Amino acid sequence: MHPPPASSKNDIIVTVVNSEVAKKGYKFIFEKNNLQCTECILKKICINKLERGRVYEVVNVRNKEHFCKLLSGKVSIVEVKLASIELFLERKLAVEGVTITYTPIDCSTPCANIMYCKPLGVFKNDKIKIEKVLEPVYCKKGRDLIKVLSLPILKK
Repeated sequence: MHPPPASSKNDIIVTVVNSEVAKKGYKFIFEKNNLQCTECILKKICINKLERGRVYEVVNVRNKEHFCKLLSGKVSIVEVKLASIELFLERKLAVEGVTITYTPIDCSTPCANIMYCKPLGVFKNDKIKIEKVLEPVYCKKGRDLIKVLSLPILKK
C-alpha cells in the first residue's frame, strides 16, 4: 500500500458517513441519493457536494454526529477527498507527475485485471494526475501496459 498524497484544503469536502464506518482511511463510492434525502436538513453536506460514481476517502472524522432517517442510525461529520485509484495505462502515457486525459483500456477479453482496465471512480475523458508509476503488467492481448496510482481531477 502506498501513502496517500498530501491534500490541499481545496480538495477537502465535508460530508457524512455512517458512524459505524467513520474512520480515517475508509473509502466509499458515492452512488446516489434516496428520495428520503431530498427533504433532509443534512442534504447540503451529505450529498450535494459528492459526485455519483466517484471514490472518496475519509481523511478526518469530526466529533459530531446526527441521526439519519434513511439509515435509522447515526452518521458522523467527516472530511473526505477523492481517493487515488490504481489503474492500467499504456506504458508511453505513464509519467509521474503528468496530468492526462484518461481513456479506459478497450478490451473484451475475459481477464482477472478488468478492474484496472476499467476502474471504478474514474471515467473516460477525466483529467487524472499520475501520482506514481507502479509495475508493468501482463496483458493477454499483448498490450504494453503498466499499473499506476492516479488521482482524478474534478472541474471546479
